[in-house]
Amino acid sequence: MKQNVESKINELLVTGYKTSFNSVFGKASDIFKGIAGYAILAFVVYFIASMIISSVIGLLFPVAAMDYNEVMDTIQGGDNEALRDLLTQYSQNTSYIYSIVNNLITAALYPILYSIFTMAYKFDNYKNVEISDIFIHYRDGKFLNIFLASLIISIISMIGIILCIIPGFIIYAVTLLVVPLIIFADADIKQALNYGVKLGFKDLGSFILLLLSIIGVLIVGLLLCCVGLIAAVPFVYVLIYSFYKEIVGFPDNHTEIDEIGTDIYKDNPYMNS
Repeated sequence: MKQNVESKINELLVTGYKTSFNSVFGKASDIFKGIAGYAILAFVVYFIASMIISSVIGLLFPVAAMDYNEVMDTIQGGDNEALRDLLTQYSQNTSYIYSIVNNLITAALYPILYSIFTMAYKFDNYKNVEISDIFIHYRDGKFLNIFLASLIISIISMIGIILCIIPGFIIYAVTLLVVPLIIFADADIKQALNYGVKLGFKDLGSFILLLLSIIGVLIVGLLLCCVGLIAAVPFVYVLIYSFYKEIVGFPDNHTEIDEIGTDIYKDNPYMNS
């Protein structure tokens, strides 16, 4: 993890920090206007890929083959409860396999959505955003950490929601900055989870408010005939980027991402005057 970012976070954990949501939303709106096309394209690519892969998984793991003799014997026995339990068992066996494989594939596709963080950073620092940025985290050496972090967060959050909705909700909230720490601060999984969660609990109210804002944005997108989700989902990631910048920021303002793309002021002759 970058030393200056780690030092900044440790300082924040001691002194605390304040978050201005007016600033976060304002900055997110300005950035989204500049990268909307690319961000929406990233979401569409992710959505289509996930739908295709989910369909393939469904074909590979169809409903478990039933022992029809056993089923017929159960039917003839007239025990409706036993029949229901038998059918449930077949369904669950397939469901568990499908869920595991589907979660693994979904986590592997998340870097496409997380590329929106990189797009936001580049635009925010006067860099050209490119279509190839959609797949940047498959080639920048951070895929494994992003994949594992996404998987861990999904599993823990799911368990929290199953046990009780509130713990799951809190887990989602305090882990919002985990992936940005991997992308922008070069944190490994342990560091990202450790510092991300600590920052979350340092000002839990702000993180919960952000999560509620995210849910609100998605609900609005859903109400707009679901079409609004095409813009709402990418905007959520820009919002998280803006939140990360508001809290952690970029102490050195120079990362690997700075080397990607081109300075629009340098390349545009109309801006050289």
